Parts: sequence; C-alpha cells; structure tokens
Amino acid sequence: MTYQVLARAWRPQRFEEILGQDAVVQTLRNALATGTLGHAYLFAGRRGVGKTTAARLLAKAVNCAEGPTPDPCGHCVSCREITDGSSLDAVELDAATHTGVDDVRDLQDLLRFHPTRDRFRVVIVDEVHMLSKSAFNALLKSIEEPPPYVLWVFATTERHKIPATILSRCQQLEFRPVSTERIAARLLEIAKHDGFSLAASAAETIARAADGSVRDALSLLDQLRAFAADRVDDEAVAEVLGVPRFEVMVELVEALAEGKAAAGLAVLRRELEAGHDTTVLYREVGRVLRAAVHCVLDPSLELSLTEDQRRRLEPLAQSLGVDALTRMLGLWADQEPLLRDAGNRELALEVAALRLARWPAVQQLERVLGGAPGGTVPPADASRGGRGRGGGGVGGAGDPRARLAAVLWDGQPRLASAVEKAEVAVESEALVLRFAAGDAGLAAFAASEASTKALQAACSAVFGGARKVRVESPGGAGAAVADALEQAALADPALELARRVLGGEIVAVRPDSGPT
Repeated sequence: MTYQVLARAWRPQRFEEILGQDAVVQTLRNALATGTLGHAYLFAGRRGVGKTTAARLLAKAVNCAEGPTPDPCGHCVSCREITDGSSLDAVELDAATHTGVDDVRDLQDLLRFHPTRDRFRVVIVDEVHMLSKSAFNALLKSIEEPPPYVLWVFATTERHKIPATILSRCQQLEFRPVSTERIAARLLEIAKHDGFSLAASAAETIARAADGSVRDALSLLDQLRAFAADRVDDEAVAEVLGVPRFEVMVELVEALAEGKAAAGLAVLRRELEAGHDTTVLYREVGRVLRAAVHCVLDPSLELSLTEDQRRRLEPLAQSLGVDALTRMLGLWADQEPLLRDAGNRELALEVAALRLARWPAVQQLERVLGGAPGGTVPPADASRGGRGRGGGGVGGAGDPRARLAAVLWDGQPRLASAVEKAEVAVESEALVLRFAAGDAGLAAFAASEASTKALQAACSAVFGGARKVRVESPGGAGAAVADALEQAALADPALELARRVLGGEIVAVRPDSGPT
C-alpha cells in the first residue's frame, strides 16, 4: 500500500480539529449556525497553519447533505468528493500558476451556471496575492455582487500585496502561527496513534523548528522517521535538523555569562564545524536566556523544557538572577540585525558572542561606579602601583593604603580608587598621599575640599585621632596637566576604573557638545 505522508493523513476533517485557530473556527461556526455567512472570505496567515483546510471544510459545511451546518457529516457524496478533490461544485484555483486575466475570465464563465448538484459553487483561490493587476480588476464585480449560489474563499500568505479594493469586499480572518506547545502535543499524539517512538524533547525541538506551521512540523517528523527508523530522539533531531543540543547551548551561555570569551568561542566553533546553521545557533542562545529568565520569575512560564533541561538550566538561572539575565537577553536581541545583514554570518555570530562575554565586566564597572558595597574592581597593573580592593597586593592587611582604601570603597569608591594609586603615609599630625607625576589629575581630585573631608574621616576611623590631609605630587597637584579641561576630566577616577575594567587608553579629552 502506498504510504501517505503525515500532513495528508492527519489533515483535519472537522472544524474543531484545526489546531490553534480557535477564533477563526468560532467565527465560521457561528456564521454557519446563524445563517449569516458572507459571500467572500479572505484567509490570511503564514504557510501550513490551516487556511486551505478551513476553506475546504467551509465548502463541506455549506454543501453537506445535512447542511448548511457547522458540523459536516463527512460521509455524504458531497463531503467525500470535496475531500477527494473531485467535486465539480468546489473549484480550487492556484493563483501561483494561474495569474492572468484570462484565467479569471474562464472562472467567471463557469460561475454563470448553477451548481451541478450542490447548494453552492465554492471557489477557493490559493495564494491569491499572485494574481496580476488586471486579474484583480476582473474579479472586482464578481466579488462585490456574486450570484447567490457562489461563495468565494481566498487564501494568502501575503495580505499586504492584495489591492485594497479586493480586501474591502471580503470578510478577513487572520490565521495565527500555532504555538510550539500545541504543535509538540499534536506530534506526540500522532506518534502514539501511529505506534512509533518520539521523545518529548524531540517533539518540542521539531515544533520550534516548524516556526508555527503545523504542516512543516509534520513534514519534518516524516523526514525524521525515515532517518531514525521510527525511534525519533534528540540525537536524531540534532543530526537531521542541525539543531544543537540544549545542554551545549547552556554550556555556551555559561561561558559567556562568566566572561570566558575563549571558552565560549570554542563551543561556538565546535557547533559551527558540526554543520549547525548560524541563525539556528543565534536563536538557540536566545532561547536559553529567555528560558533562564522564566525559570527565575516563574517556572510555569517555560513549559517547553523537559525536566532534564530544567535541571540543567536552573543553577545558571539562579546564580545570575533576573536582572542580569534580562540585560543579557536584551543585549543578545540587539545583535539580530548584525547577524541578519552580515555578509559573513559566522563572523557576525562570533562578534555577538564576544559582546555578550563583555557583560560581566560591564556589570562589575556599574557596581563600582554606583558605590555598591559589593563592588569590586580588578587590580591595576602592578607597574603603576595599584592594588585591588580590601588590602590585597603588596603590603597586605597592614598596609595603610589598603586599610584606608578598604574603608573608602563602601561610600567613596572613586576616592578609594585614587588612594590606591598613591603612596600613603600616616604621620603624627598629617595623612600624606604622594602621587606620581603621571597621576597629577588624581592628586588634584584627592586635594579637593570634599575629598579632604572624606579622607580625614576615614583616617580618623582607621588610625584614630584627627589629622590634616596633605597631597603631594611633583611640581604640584596640577602641574602635570596644563589644560584645565583635561585636568578636570582626568581627575575623575571613574575614567581610571573604566580603563582598568574594560581595557584601552585615554587618547583625547574634548568638551561635551551637549545633548544631540
């Protein structure tokens, strides 16, 4: 016996069997039940969501021996012929191949005659947007004032290409993309009915790859059955569809979230060499980030994950938290135009990954500049005399500079950074900060009135007693910086923190031109 593909074998034969189009189905059933059916309908939506199927069911409903009825019997002569495609009173025209005005005129000649047997002559025009301008013009009168026995049903994937004069004469129904969850559930139902093995995680991956199209999902399942000999699992899906394993994508996100750019690129390169498409990899990273956000906010929001996938993802989600994950997800979403428009998509994907890997450093800098108690900053280059927060580095916990900076970090992070650049001496009547010639801007900042007061308070808290603050640098605090604007800019330790966290050097200082 000839094998019938799943998309045909499982084509809906009743309105309620159409998946994911509840609003459309309810509208048509109500019109049939109340006798308020229109004379022309436009079914719009992406491929494989049920437009042509609904049109054929509508033809059955109006011509069924028990109708017109919202529940055609499926057994009478009219229903059987429409199912088989042999009905003389249900005419289907493929506008992709019959685009001209002559094709429309031949159809109009047919419509002058009453139905051969049924109540209505139903004309289904698929991909109607492909008709020529002259063909559309020829249709206008027939659609506006058709004979009472004619019912028009147009189907299109590109409604915006249809002239407004045609749209205004039709009742328009929008067919939505079907959710991943509903498609996956239908695939599992089919597998159970037809007696082959389909892993739940594999069904979910197939459904996502179908991108809202039930027909595409069924076609993919057919392909996988042929490859996997009726045992469709995650490995088969990864091999045939080129979809990376969820665990690998979590590994990639973990590396990028920790700022481990080299490790992340290694995972990415491995997946690219395995033949996985750049667009699929980009989409799957976004899926992991989105699922992680859902796991933190409310696990019930993410129904597409298997239990194994959820257990693998939850530690990452909980460790990062919703704020960091949301920022990372937004940053990743911003890279979509880069990938879409790039001539070299592999390079664009690597750039997107490298940008995401910079997120931990940016987050760290934000904490430091915001004065958060938990803010830390990487140690400065040892050749420049810097130390990390909390007294690390040369001098240990007994170093007066480290002890003073440790107190300042929790309320004055910029001043603490400046202190870390100086040599600190605690004399009987003075706290002395000595800066190198190249750090004259920091010296000027430390010598300001506000900084002096903060240093006096910190010194009293750490060493006891009241002391004056004396700031020293070769030639005076401002001698190394001739220009007043440059001196003021370089005196801000935020620039030094940004340099240390993000890398790079200050090459020029220009006045702010104001908001643009």
